[in-house]
Amino acid sequence: MKNRMGQAGVKVWLALVLGGPAFLGVAQSPANPPVVGFDQIAYMAGARSNTLLRIGRVDCMAYALGANSEIKIKRISPILRADEVSVAQAAFEPSLNAQANLHDTTERSASIVNSNLSLTRTTDFSVDLGGKLPTGTRYDLAFLADALKSGSYFQTINPVYSAEPMITLTQPLLRGAGIVVNRADIIIARNNLIISRKAFKETTMAIISRTLEAYYGLFYARAQYAIEVEALDRSRQLLEINQKRYAKGLISSVDLLETETAVAERHKGVIAAEATMKNTEDTLKLVTNLVDDPVLWNARVELIDEPELSIQHVDLVQSLARAFEYRPDYQALKISLANRDIQIKVAQNALLPTVDLIGSFGLNGLDDSFQNAIRSIGMDYKDWMVGVQLTVPWGGGERAKYDKSKWEKIQSLLEIKRLEQNIVFEVRNRVREVDIQFRQTDASWLSSEMETENYDAQQERYAYGQVSTHDLLDYQNRLAASRLDYVKALIDYQIALIRLDQSEGVTLAKNNITLEN
Repeated sequence: MKNRMGQAGVKVWLALVLGGPAFLGVAQSPANPPVVGFDQIAYMAGARSNTLLRIGRVDCMAYALGANSEIKIKRISPILRADEVSVAQAAFEPSLNAQANLHDTTERSASIVNSNLSLTRTTDFSVDLGGKLPTGTRYDLAFLADALKSGSYFQTINPVYSAEPMITLTQPLLRGAGIVVNRADIIIARNNLIISRKAFKETTMAIISRTLEAYYGLFYARAQYAIEVEALDRSRQLLEINQKRYAKGLISSVDLLETETAVAERHKGVIAAEATMKNTEDTLKLVTNLVDDPVLWNARVELIDEPELSIQHVDLVQSLARAFEYRPDYQALKISLANRDIQIKVAQNALLPTVDLIGSFGLNGLDDSFQNAIRSIGMDYKDWMVGVQLTVPWGGGERAKYDKSKWEKIQSLLEIKRLEQNIVFEVRNRVREVDIQFRQTDASWLSSEMETENYDAQQERYAYGQVSTHDLLDYQNRLAASRLDYVKALIDYQIALIRLDQSEGVTLAKNNITLEN
């Protein structure tokens, strides 16, 4: 059975995987978590199957991102931060309040005119819409209505109805004034949302880098196994030749024994390389989450993308510029510093005394019915008020919060400085590593070619008895080592490029992966 994920559409598939929690196995409703279990029967069937899985780099990245627990955890963080933004924005949402009361009082009258009982019944109703503006202004739009029925002889209108629309504004002049102070929670929550997305991107980059390194690690292990098998074949061919020569008396028993020993050693090398190859294949399956698939966990893996020695010019200055522009950890730390500035402004504003300018204006109407009371509302019957409210705090706790916010900013500045230093040294080392590994690959290729030519020449000399068995075995070892050195240098070069991309923060862009918000 061959299984090959089509590369056309893989980028779209990755975008879908990274774009929504449903594609990551995150339940859209927290009240209904997915049921996770181990299908023992399916895994046993997978152990008996002989499945061949042909995969390339893109396939491995898709598998790695599709069911990764780190991705699932980090993907939830932006969702939580988005909810925190909504919570902070709720501070400016208006609230509607309504109240109705019926109050009935029966008591002895203190009036000479009416020495009997005093009866009073009051019905009042109020509805108001209040809230807060980004400037700190608090508003309240209210409508008040009440009805009074009394047993008093002096109340000419009985019952009496009143209606009063009113607006009240309270504007802070010092503490609590200003858009930045009042929108601080929203700005910080939005910044935290961006920071969580940067962290998600950083995690995704790390997973992609680990996956590609595991992919090329398996390629190297397979190449090592193939080289060991090839070396074993050469040793066996030499053994057949020496057995015939020994039968003719052309070589000694020591030469024959040395050849047999070389074959045994090469056979041990093949077994060791096979074990390494299998373990490296399991590592790739673990990184790509294939171990969670009951069908593919025991599949034989065939790699379809081979590493190529492509010349890529790297420049330290350009790499540093990209790192400071694209690295998510650096961007997140700068956003965190902006949060510190906002917190300082809020803490500094809290040190000021509260001076609120309060004003209200209303119109009232009064009559023998509710409808007439509303009709009588006009500018002739006004109710207004202007005042100032002053509150001076001791400020001990607020002063400590202000000092704490300044120290936190100093701490963030030091963290940024430290990260900048680490970025400079990390990128420089990665650029240097790419350059060295490229030259190492070029030199290893030339060495492998020369060792191949040298072995062919020495093999011809051996046929004429000009080279001993020991020397020819040594040439075989040198040829196998040179070929393995070339493959290792080629893989190390690819890994150096992968690590450089990660240090520059361009891993996702280089692999055509887009994270949707």
